Amino acid sequence: MKRRFLSLSSTFTLLIALAVVVGCGDDDSTSGSLSSDTDPQEVLDTALGSEQTIDSGVLDLSFDLAATGAEEGTITASLTGPFQSGEEEGSLPEVDLTASATADAADTSFDFEGGLTLTPDGAFISYAGEDYMLDEATFGLVEQAYEESAATQEQADDSGSLSQFGVDPASWVTDLTNEGTEDLDGTEVVHVSGTGDVTAIVDDLTSIAEQTGQAGQLGSAQLGQLEELVESASIDVFANAEDDTLRQLDLNMEIVDPAGEGSATLTFSIGIDDPNTEQTITAPTDARPIVELFDQIPGGAAALGELGGSIGTSGAASDAAAGDYYDCVAAAESAEDLQACGTP
Repeated sequence: MKRRFLSLSSTFTLLIALAVVVGCGDDDSTSGSLSSDTDPQEVLDTALGSEQTIDSGVLDLSFDLAATGAEEGTITASLTGPFQSGEEEGSLPEVDLTASATADAADTSFDFEGGLTLTPDGAFISYAGEDYMLDEATFGLVEQAYEESAATQEQADDSGSLSQFGVDPASWVTDLTNEGTEDLDGTEVVHVSGTGDVTAIVDDLTSIAEQTGQAGQLGSAQLGQLEELVESASIDVFANAEDDTLRQLDLNMEIVDPAGEGSATLTFSIGIDDPNTEQTITAPTDARPIVELFDQIPGGAAALGELGGSIGTSGAASDAAAGDYYDCVAAAESAEDLQACGTP
C-alpha cells in the first residue's frame, strides 16, 4: 500500500506542474464574461485556456493525503507566496515562496518549514528560521541554465501550451455543473464542478511523458496504477468573475487498495491570486553563507553540484569532505569546473 501511495505522490508531482501550466485565462475571452448563467463547459474552457500566460501573482498550492488501514497516516504539504517574471524576457523569475510539509505514519514522521527567494541579485534559502544566500558563482550558473532553457523553449512553436502534446485539460472533467457565483477569499468567482475522468487524465499524462522523454522515469505501469487505484475523483474550478482567469482548482480523489488493505483520500489544490499584478519581492537581510546550511545536511554539498547539469558526484562530497567540495563549487566558473569538483 505504501509503495502505491508513494507512486501516486510522484505522479501528482507531474499533475502539479500541469496545473501551473494551465493556470491562466483565455486570451480571446472577454473580461468579466462569465456568470452563474454561463454554460459550465464555457466556464471551464475559458478558465483553463492556455493562450494568455500569468506573469505574476500569488501562488497557493496544497497537497493532502490521508490513508487508513495497513498504512494509516497523513502527509500534508503547501507552497505559497508571490511570483513575478524577470525584468527581461527569458530571465530568471522573482519568487518569494514558503514551503511546509509534515508526515505522520507508522514508519515515517517529519516536519519541515523552509522557503526560497529569487531576486535579480541572488537566490536565498530559508530553513529553521535562518536565511542563507547562494554564492555569486553558483547563482550565475543557475541564471545561465535558466536562460538557456528559456531560449530553447522560445524556439519551439507553442512551447507554453499543452496543446502541443495534443492535450486539453478541459477534457479531464465530465458531468459539469455551474454552481453559481461565490466569494473566495474576497474574490467573486464562478464555481464549476464535475467528475474527474481518470482514464482521460492517465492517457494524457502518458502521452506527455512519452513525448517529453519522461516515460522512462514515470513508466506507463506507474501511471496506470492511478487508474487502477482511483475509486472516484471530483474537480472544482473557480474562475475569477472579474477577468475570467483561473482563481483556484481543487482535485479530490478516493483511492482504494485492490487487495483490501486500506484506502486514502487525496486532495490537491492550486490557487492563483492577484493575477498579473505587480508583486514586491525583496531579498532577506543578514543572510548567512549557504555553506553553513549545507554543512548541516549530510551530502548537502553534493546536491549543489547538480545545478551545473549532469555532474557526477561519485562520492566526492562525502560528509567528511563536504566543506572542501563546496569550496570547489563556489569557485567554479563553468559547468566543466563543477564537473571537476565532482570527480574524486
